[in-house]
Order: sequence, then structure tokens, then C-alpha cells
Amino acid sequence: MGVELSAPLLGAGILQAIVYVLFIRAVDLYERESLLYVLPVFVWGFTVAVAIAFVGNTLFAYTVSTIYTEQAAGFVTAVVGAPVIEECAKGLALLIMFGVAYLVSRRRGSVEFSGVMDGIVYGSAVGFGFAIAEDILYYVQAGPETFIVRRVFGGFAHAAFTSLIGIGFGLIPWVRYRSLKVLLPLVGLAGAILLHAFFNLTATLLGPLVYIALFGITLVYILLIVVWLAIERRIIRGELREEVDKGTISAEEYEILPTYFRRTAYYLRLIFSGRLVTWWRARKAHAAAIDLAFAKRLSHNSHAAPQEVREQWLRQKIEASRGPSASLAP
Repeated sequence: MGVELSAPLLGAGILQAIVYVLFIRAVDLYERESLLYVLPVFVWGFTVAVAIAFVGNTLFAYTVSTIYTEQAAGFVTAVVGAPVIEECAKGLALLIMFGVAYLVSRRRGSVEFSGVMDGIVYGSAVGFGFAIAEDILYYVQAGPETFIVRRVFGGFAHAAFTSLIGIGFGLIPWVRYRSLKVLLPLVGLAGAILLHAFFNLTATLLGPLVYIALFGITLVYILLIVVWLAIERRIIRGELREEVDKGTISAEEYEILPTYFRRTAYYLRLIFSGRLVTWWRARKAHAAAIDLAFAKRLSHNSHAAPQEVREQWLRQKIEASRGPSASLAP
């Protein structure tokens, strides 16, 4: 007897996954990724990655079952086959996205996919997409109770695994040597596979207690995000200091730019006072100033695409965004 699917329950699950994607994107306080990049990665996880994983896991399980018992084949598939197949399927989305971002950077002189936070955003997006599709398959096989339990944890496991691959890609523009640029995504993939395998092994042996391990993994990721945001704040403060002397930004702007909450408070004051044009110009100028800080940092640290042209273009963009005002700070 088949399981009757509940449209409201499925809709709530999909909406939850989308909210999580938007939330993790919002956590990137200084250089938020465009939805034109994030949503396709999410859709890949929800469709293509799941299809690849389903076919790959089925073929792997069938092959192993010809050698071992059905129970042993299920264990080997969960602990060995699934982590490799699923992480490669999800990681392919990040490889494609990084390639697209690289082509964009060659044309525009910008770096669209760079840093730990970008890697976490894209890795989480494909992970959340994969998790909701996988949970729907569990719904069909095991009923709504299993779907609800898995949704309570929101697919954080898959987001955590694939974020390691994303971090590997995100660090490429920040390292100098080509060997490291190739090695980092491979190390990230290996880490994702091992973490996935550990999670599946723990789930097989300990059942629901695996979510205690997932809680610990989530805490580590929260700490990683906090540390990286602190690094980005320090980069903004350090790289923009000389821009005050050059007249690119004012001293008042320099004080609010490194602190997300001070900038947000300033924008809210502009909105509530009805100064919507100034708010719009300020957001554009300040976003360009933050991009300028990261561009300058990349030019110091790596052999990324030459940043001098982009730096000059960003300074011009800041000036153009001001309009008749000399400063867009309080």
C-alpha cells in the first residue's frame, strides 16, 4: 500500500529548505552572493545531484549485493558508496559554479566565488536542495513521520558535508601556488566524503544519537563562520584605511563600513527619515567600497586575476554613486 503524500507537508518542507538557503546567504554580512548564483546551485542539489546519487547508489548496491549479503551490501553502500557518489554529485555543482564565476571574473575583473563564507553559502545551498529531495524519497518509502523528523534537522548534515568542498573552491583565489589551487578542492571533497561516511556509520550503529554528533558539527561551523566574518571585518578596516587619505571614502564612512550593524542602523535611519535616494546611493557606494577592500587584499595575497583595473573601477563606482553628496555617512 503506497504512502499518501500531503501537499501542505511537502510544501512546508520545501519552503523550510528555501528559508534556510536565504538565511545562510544572509549570514554573509559583507559580500552577499547573488541569488542568480545561489538558487541554481540549490536547484541542482534538488534535481540533478539527487538523480545522479539515486542511479549511482542503486548500481553500487546491486554490484555489492552480488558479492555480499543484502544486509552487508546496505551497510557498505551507506558507509562507502553513498558518501563518495553523493558528494561528487553535489560537488559537481560547485565545480560548475566556480567555473562560471571564473569566466565572469575574466570578463568583469571581479572575483565572484572567493573565501570561506562563499564556500559555505554555495555548499549549504546545494546541500539543502539535496536534503529536501532525499527527505521526500524517505517520505514515499517510510511515511510522514520520518519526513517530519528529518525536516526538523533541516538537512544540516548535507549542508555541512558539501560546505567543505565549497570552502576548498572558495580558498583558491586566496592562495599563491597553482598546486594548492588544485589541491584545495580535492582536500575539501575528501573531507566531505570522510565526514559523510562518519555520519552514516554513526547513524547505522547508533541510530538517532547521530544527531548529537551533528549538533557538534554545526557548532564547529558556527565558530568557523564567526571567525571568518571577523577576518573579513579586519580586512575591510585594514584595506580601506588608506582610502580615507585618498578621498575615496570619508572618515565617517570608514568608521561604519567594517561594522555591519552600524551600517544597517544608518540605512534604517535613512529609510525612516524618508531619504530613500540617499539610502540607495549609500548602499551602492558602500558595497563597492567593501568590494574594493577585498580586491586589494586579493592583490596582496595571491595570483588571482589582476585587481588593479578593478580597484580603479570600484573607486570610480564609489564616486559615481555619491551623486551631488561628498559623503554618504552620518
